[in-house]
Amino acid sequence: MQTIKQHGWVFLLMLATSFLAFGKLMSTPIWDPIDVNILCEANNLAQNPMAMFKHIGFYFSQPLLQLAFLLEYHFFGLNPTGYIAVNLFIHAFNSFVVYMLVHMLFHRRPMSILSALLFALGVGSYGKILMGVHHLESLLLAGLHMLVLYFFIRNDFRRDGRILSPLFLIGLGLFLLTGLTRSASFSLILTLIAYKAFFFNWRQGRAILSKDLLVFTITGIIFYWAQHQWGYRQPTVFDSSAPFHHFSLISLKNLFRYLTLMFFPLQKSPILAETNDLVVWLYQGRTFIRVFLTLAIISYSFFGFVFGNKAIRFFIAWTYITLLPFCGSTAAGTWLNLSHLYLTSLGFCVVLAGGTRSTCRMLKNAGYRRFVPYLVPLGFAMASVGLAHMLDQQHVRVAAQPKSVAMRKEMVRTCTQRPARFQEQP
Repeated sequence: MQTIKQHGWVFLLMLATSFLAFGKLMSTPIWDPIDVNILCEANNLAQNPMAMFKHIGFYFSQPLLQLAFLLEYHFFGLNPTGYIAVNLFIHAFNSFVVYMLVHMLFHRRPMSILSALLFALGVGSYGKILMGVHHLESLLLAGLHMLVLYFFIRNDFRRDGRILSPLFLIGLGLFLLTGLTRSASFSLILTLIAYKAFFFNWRQGRAILSKDLLVFTITGIIFYWAQHQWGYRQPTVFDSSAPFHHFSLISLKNLFRYLTLMFFPLQKSPILAETNDLVVWLYQGRTFIRVFLTLAIISYSFFGFVFGNKAIRFFIAWTYITLLPFCGSTAAGTWLNLSHLYLTSLGFCVVLAGGTRSTCRMLKNAGYRRFVPYLVPLGFAMASVGLAHMLDQQHVRVAAQPKSVAMRKEMVRTCTQRPARFQEQP
């Protein structure tokens, strides 16, 4: 109750920010075939919910995710407004968890609020993850990922990492839910190891490979084995006959391509044909800009590790670790998915907020000029919301095309008829 009184207003702030910035997305008709397939499958499973434990499906195969889609289908049916509203609510909650996590590690409320606001405004991920029904998976996984980390750190700090602590048991339960959402155990375990390593002195020198971490590791291995035996495994886009070094080089390249995308999100898109000349000019100079940004990112990462404090080092490591699951799944030269940057963008928002607040403190005697550093995060926030609405306008145009209209009519026809296997026998 005390936590709610102390921090509850921040959640309301995140909720208002998310819906004010992206509420317009709720009025966009269904335009993505993936969303259509998900709704049709939810309609089929609604006739026999227990079948979801044996169902692989078109897009999702984990029980928790299927249950979430079934609940949404029960309340919203084929109306996309409710689904996007749920996505926005989860996004606001995730932004609040960002605030709680950063506040716990830095003990600086203004910086924590700024980090959470930047995350809520989609800085680094540009709202892409909020535009489709199927993105519920990534939103849930990101929220569970951050909650596991929050309870793990809180237990390590307040209970010395005891495995019988209520905080640890809550964290372990949430970790199990991540495995029922999507297989991401090892990325999360690497994040926990990074915390223990970079906060070694703050943790009073307790062992890095402690009992709590070993329990998480063993649980992750069991999940991986179970997923390998019974779960759905998405195949890699690379031919198995390709040389190993080719796969490794492409993965390394994708890592920095994604990092650059957080700063410079312009890709080849129909949007470029309808935007202003400045954006077109920036896109034409993309090669030089991306090379410069890559060098800057490498430089900041190196000097951040050498001279940064423990929290900055941790969030730099977070940025790289959370990108690893996506770097090997994109072929060279293809479209990079902005939604993959959602969890990674937390590190970017924290570094941006930390740099802004530090510069302001250096200018505390400069009068109103001390607020000038806020123009940088403000620029990123405006670019994020602006790009999100440009993408949404493109989706509205796609949704109005005859092909999309016919797709939605077929969806309605399919979902209003009971599947043959559930129809009563004559």
